[in-house]
Amino acid sequence: MIRRCPQCGSAGDDIYGFCIKCGYEFPKIEHDKDTCPLCGFKNPEEADFCVKCGSPLLFKQGFEQQGNVIKPIVVQKELSPSPIPTTGQTSRLVIFIGYFFAILGSIIGLLISIYLITRNDPVAKKHGYIQLAIILVYLVILAVLFATGMIPPEVLTDYRSLLMGNFTPFNR
Repeated sequence: MIRRCPQCGSAGDDIYGFCIKCGYEFPKIEHDKDTCPLCGFKNPEEADFCVKCGSPLLFKQGFEQQGNVIKPIVVQKELSPSPIPTTGQTSRLVIFIGYFFAILGSIIGLLISIYLITRNDPVAKKHGYIQLAIILVYLVILAVLFATGMIPPEVLTDYRSLLMGNFTPFNR
């Protein structure tokens, strides 16, 4: 028989007569049909469940209903589907502006992509990573063009041609 220890509250087998957690000695209980098998409380004769702890009186059900099987209580929990994350109107605008500046290859596109990556919205995060990848592709292309000599290093020091977008080789 399983009983709950009044000292520590753990449930343990009554075979040993002691709580397995704290060593409390259980008082001897006569196993009649009105005694709770969990807490040992003597219940009134008409009770089907213990009035102290709510446990079913198994011995009473066993004595009175020899042919019936005690059915367990089944608690079913329905899992609701997780809500689909939606992107707000402001985030859509930020994502669109981020793509615009990322395609242009500007610092603003980099900042917006980093901003989107730090959001909790998975859709915004995904678009932030895509924008960052676009900017990285541009940087790789520029590095290859500088390495092959297609764009001379003097272009970076001549701000007028950089601002005008003139990347043609200089005449020396």
